[in-house]
Amino acid sequence: MKHFTFIDKDLFFYTQKEIWDTVLNVAQWPQLWKHVIDLNIQTQGEVTQGSKIDCYFTLFHLMHLHFDILITTLKEEEFASFEIRGHFSGQGRWILKPKDGLTAATLYLHLQTHHFFLKFISKLPFGRQLVQYSHRRVMIEGKKMILKKLSDV
Repeated sequence: MKHFTFIDKDLFFYTQKEIWDTVLNVAQWPQLWKHVIDLNIQTQGEVTQGSKIDCYFTLFHLMHLHFDILITTLKEEEFASFEIRGHFSGQGRWILKPKDGLTAATLYLHLQTHHFFLKFISKLPFGRQLVQYSHRRVMIEGKKMILKKLSDV
């Protein structure tokens, strides 16, 4: 089984509350984020501690990935931690902090993959870099989704 650590850092010209509210409105993800095919929130209403989100993503339009996100901790507008199970499994943390009048967002993911194609790719000489690159592309699209949603408000 292959292990991956991803650390994504971004700065936003929006408040922590605006970023928090936009990202935690996961019901919008399929309409705003091209990599999200579908999702199902197992709890009613807003995402809270204990919420479970079934996610279906596409990667390079070559493969579909399915995983569940279980929210283990939420500290309003500052911190979220979660577990992931499915084609990927592991843990993640998302931290928002003020920084020089901006909002710094950092996502830490410690994952292993059970997906046969990703395990195969990661064995190739350039495979780890390809997986890292594809993850970053998905996160860049996520940032575009946040910015588009906030600029429309």
